[in-house]
Amino acid sequence: MVVEKGCPMGSLFEELEAREAAAHDRVKELEIELAELAELADRLDNARQLLERLRIARETVAEVMAEMSEDPAKTADADDVLGTPRWVRRRCLRTRVWSVGWWGC
Repeated sequence: MVVEKGCPMGSLFEELEAREAAAHDRVKELEIELAELAELADRLDNARQLLERLRIARETVAEVMAEMSEDPAKTADADDVLGTPRWVRRRCLRTRVWSVGWWGC
């Protein structure tokens, strides 16, 4: 092995250690960024799910409104649209409790 006088072996190892430490620090920084991006990806996924639920709700309401406008008999009461039996609706109105099923009256 040939060692040049201007580059002692000790400074070479020091330089390698410094580069290794810098690379280690960079890895840590990138790991932190990756964790932040994973959290951001979760938030984006949640926002997309909310958007999809709202889109479905809007489409469902539009469908119900369209069906109600086609048949005037369906517009008499919301219970009729939901298919709630008349006895349930009457009982709920007497007890002043709004319900779509028998269990809430």
